[in-house]
Amino acid sequence: MKIYGTRSNVYDAVDAVAAHGIAAVEGTKTPAVEYANRIIQCLEPYADVRPSIGYQNVSNNGYLYYVYDLNRFSTGSPELEEIVSQIDEDNA
Repeated sequence: MKIYGTRSNVYDAVDAVAAHGIAAVEGTKTPAVEYANRIIQCLEPYADVRPSIGYQNVSNNGYLYYVYDLNRFSTGSPELEEIVSQIDEDNA
């Protein structure tokens, strides 16, 4: 999975959340959260997706914001943390 920049096509990130349950977003807080909120708005037609925004410190990027599906992952679950860490490693 890739890390989406705040100028990336928002629908690519929406597709990632729908398919994988998560989309990682790089950038500082304000632009990353604004982009994450756009992802959430675009996910409104998906009745089976309950999106939420998360944040995690990671080794290569320093930190990542991400949108994840609460129907697939619990907040703060070890599985979710591992996936975010793996996304960071894969995009180092």
